[in-house]
Amino acid sequence: MRLSRFLSGYLLAALGFFVFLSLSSRFVAPDESQSPTERTAGEVAAIKAVRDVGLDYDNPLVLHRQVDYSTGEVAMWYPQHEAPILADLVADGKLPPVAERVGQEPAVMEGVDGIGRYGGTWMRIARTPAEVRWIGYRGSGATLVRFSPYGEPLVPHVAKSYTVSEDNTEFVFELRRGMKWSDGHPFTADDILYWWQREANDTAVLSQPPELMRIRGRAGRVEKLDTYRVKFTFPEPNSLFLVKLARGLEVANCPAHYLSQYHPTIGDSAKINRRMEARKLPGRVATYTDVKDYLNPEHPRLWPWLYRTYKSSPPQTAVRNPYYWVVDTQGNQLPYIDRILFKLRSADMIHLALTNGEASMQWQWDLAKSYTLAMEQREAGGFDVYHWFAGENLFVVYPNLNRRVDADRPETAHKFALLSDKRFRQALSVAINRQVIIDADYNGQSVPSAIAPEPGTPYYEPSLYRSYVQYDPAEANRLLDDIGLTKRDREGFRTYSDGKRMVFYLSLSSDDTGIGPSQFIVDDWAAVGVRVLIRNESRALWLTKAQALEHDFNAWSGNGNFPALWPEAYVPIENCGFARGFARWYAQGGLYGPIPPERAGGCVEPPVGHPLRQAMELYDRYRAALTSEEQQVIFKQILQIAAENVWTFNVASPQPTLIAVKDDFRNVPRKAIHTFLMMSPANTGIETYYHEKPYDSPGAIEQMKAAILKPTLPPDVPATEGSETDSGLKLGSVIRFMLIGIISLLVILTAVRHPYIGRRLLIMIPTLVIISLVTFFIIQLPPGDFLTVRIMQLQLEGNDQALQEIEELERLFSMGEPVSHQYARWLGLPWFLSFDEQDEGLLQGHMGRSMEDRRAVNDIVGDRILLTVLISLGTILFTWAMAIPIGIYSAVRQYSIGDYILTFIGFIGMCVPGFLLALLLIFASGEWFGVRITGLFSSQYGAQPEWTWGKVVDLLEHIWVPVVVLGVGGTASMIRIMRANLLDELKKPYVVTARAKGVRPMRLLFKYPVRMALNPFVSGIGGLFPQLVSGGAIVGIVMSLPTVGPLMLSSLMSEDMFLAGSMLMVLSMLGVLGTLASDLLLLWIDPRIRFGGGER
Repeated sequence: MRLSRFLSGYLLAALGFFVFLSLSSRFVAPDESQSPTERTAGEVAAIKAVRDVGLDYDNPLVLHRQVDYSTGEVAMWYPQHEAPILADLVADGKLPPVAERVGQEPAVMEGVDGIGRYGGTWMRIARTPAEVRWIGYRGSGATLVRFSPYGEPLVPHVAKSYTVSEDNTEFVFELRRGMKWSDGHPFTADDILYWWQREANDTAVLSQPPELMRIRGRAGRVEKLDTYRVKFTFPEPNSLFLVKLARGLEVANCPAHYLSQYHPTIGDSAKINRRMEARKLPGRVATYTDVKDYLNPEHPRLWPWLYRTYKSSPPQTAVRNPYYWVVDTQGNQLPYIDRILFKLRSADMIHLALTNGEASMQWQWDLAKSYTLAMEQREAGGFDVYHWFAGENLFVVYPNLNRRVDADRPETAHKFALLSDKRFRQALSVAINRQVIIDADYNGQSVPSAIAPEPGTPYYEPSLYRSYVQYDPAEANRLLDDIGLTKRDREGFRTYSDGKRMVFYLSLSSDDTGIGPSQFIVDDWAAVGVRVLIRNESRALWLTKAQALEHDFNAWSGNGNFPALWPEAYVPIENCGFARGFARWYAQGGLYGPIPPERAGGCVEPPVGHPLRQAMELYDRYRAALTSEEQQVIFKQILQIAAENVWTFNVASPQPTLIAVKDDFRNVPRKAIHTFLMMSPANTGIETYYHEKPYDSPGAIEQMKAAILKPTLPPDVPATEGSETDSGLKLGSVIRFMLIGIISLLVILTAVRHPYIGRRLLIMIPTLVIISLVTFFIIQLPPGDFLTVRIMQLQLEGNDQALQEIEELERLFSMGEPVSHQYARWLGLPWFLSFDEQDEGLLQGHMGRSMEDRRAVNDIVGDRILLTVLISLGTILFTWAMAIPIGIYSAVRQYSIGDYILTFIGFIGMCVPGFLLALLLIFASGEWFGVRITGLFSSQYGAQPEWTWGKVVDLLEHIWVPVVVLGVGGTASMIRIMRANLLDELKKPYVVTARAKGVRPMRLLFKYPVRMALNPFVSGIGGLFPQLVSGGAIVGIVMSLPTVGPLMLSSLMSEDMFLAGSMLMVLSMLGVLGTLASDLLLLWIDPRIRFGGGER
């Protein structure tokens, strides 16, 4: 009988699993009932026209309009209209009239769709909160001259006009009269002169003038001719100066009246010291750099939108500049849009947000992967997909020819030798099966190519375009054997010539290129015996390692089509990815004489006759050439050198850049060039973008007005006149204090009445001490964390400023002190002797500072802990609300049909990963109900600061998803636990006795057995909080939730061990508090504890 029941149970389970798989297969199977849609010739032509990225260079699109400024106030373009929120401030006497703010010589622009409408919010998707810096470069384009949508012509922008001498040695710029910084102070030639004298040509700030101001190792100079005219002069022809100036953001980003207060040599020492101490900065230069940060809300700018309100957590916002100096042809001050709001999404989920129509206008580097989905979702998401000419190759691998050699790590010498050998690079290049990658990752829409100018462009060089891009593993093996890599280990991988294990690392920036086709590439390299492992790192760690020359291979984007703008693909200058040491040597003038010792840090001289040294010499000739024909002849010699030496590993020719544009978002050109080198999309006239149906809530309007009038600074920045600091006493902080107060009061009262709880509280003290010791040990454990790599980079630079920063880092993180002293400082024990806030630590609620950016961890975490706790509490309540009644039913109806069905569903719930369930719910909600449920709010309400019933309903529509997703797995297991415990209780003698005495079944069930069966539920609370936080990290990324889990994962990826350790401490404290909560609940539900059980 038992055997038959056992077999029947298994057969029933197998049948149920078969039915589940069958239903699932029907759910995801393609619809074969519909035949492929037949397209007419006209439809096919229309589709091809949409995908065509060709540009009519004979008739370039120009958005700037030339006007006669002598006509003055009677001209149609003269400043006379403004945004309603600015008009309100003028009416209240808080701003001067628009004509006074803009000036009498504004830039005049007109968008492709004509005159726009004021108001609305430009919704953008950001990968990190700091991505709001976008408004300072791609989102502003505030340079003396600006690129047009097709690149050329270069048009005067911040400058009213310019003239160039015939020999390209003198460039005179005339500025705009009446033009002002965002604080209302006049912008004049003095500001550009300040940039030259106090930054570019001041060794206290820069070791030498930037590459923009140097030609063939000699610096130019800047002169002030009068209040509105400046002249740039060079000792030799500098034909590339204008195109480089179009990227020279800092030339017109130096308000002398503001920055001079903080300048390292001429600034106000009192102000500098106050900020330096408050921000824990290493010195005066670092303080000046901090003041110039794009996230400084009080820094005056010339940008269309300003970052005016500091926030530690998303969303971040930029508001319109009331003094912006551009108008349209009808005299309307630009920009039309009131603000830009940056919603946070993980890098892997941005393409999903774009295909959901969550952004007003945005591109994403990997949107091409979702090309079919994006095109299909256009109507449902209310957006269109524009195809722009791509300047970038999306995924380029850069070998490190200047690999740092460490005597303590012998393998680094082997790596340096191989990476410097062109045969090794040639072998790795031909080992890559590019066509497979193109078919799998790029929808078959590209062709294998090196990073090179494309056919049809002026610089096209056939020998480079197809250089070593053929797939030829036999040739790769031959080249590797010729080098001497003939020995292999037991796994079939090649070893170094001395027989030692050979392992290279390919470093990826998780926030930028992502994984891309890297797995294809390393698999192809493994096939020829070269072992390469992938390291996915944060951008900051990735960049720091690259600058310290500590990487083997890096992956980043590249640009081969515009050699004048980005020669780094072929010549080691500036930010060259494959030879940073050579690039530093060139930048310091090594090509023209010995480099002073104070500037020689990190410089690597290429040997005489080295191909890259030849490329540098040719590049200097190229910069001085007077005609485009001469420039092309010279640069093609550089390209031919690159063809033979394989400086980089590119996969495919650039694909069109896909731009998601909402249906009501106007003045976005259908065709344009998209590249960082031209500050896209600034080159397409972003000031003229507008919403056809703009809307801002009343609360948002008031918030913008307040931000325009007064900036809000970070809490650790001393407030200045006209600004305020973020006090942090927001709703989240108030609720946190209330919860802590209530819990503390409850604990004290309970401990007095019940000694059991008092003893449990005493146990918490050594528990937390042990946890802190373990956490601190974890912080100290990794040898190659972010801080270590940063110090290696600074040691490589070797100048006074770098050495000063090393000293400050060692002081800030107590490096060099005994471990016991470091632990005491981390806990905050010295504070009890000094009562100095500098000595605050964990015991005072100060969780330390991030290694990456030295911000306080408390500030970085912000309201994430509160939101994490609330979602975790909701998840626990959901779990109990589902598990308890279902478990009771399954126990009292054991082996019934309902029990089997619920058991089967429970097992499915335990097996489905949370992130997969989240993706399924996101898809189902959007596909069937038209509700986009990522994040906590929709785009409309996420941009609305005030709370309304609509916003409450919107929150409820979104927050149930993470609660359900996180709770499903726990619910399934808790059902099984509740069922098993209750079955045990129902078989105990006291239940049989109570039944015999006639106790009603329902009263008996809930009075005793159910309460006893709840013990495991309550006892497990302590482990639920950290489990939900850590286990919900991936779910938080998928759902774009600003919780602790994704932050902890990000800190681990950046190897920021202080931040990661603080997060571990938070999880541990949540676990301890959860255990205390379980003790209190057990005291309530289990009478054995109340009546003496807890005393034993």
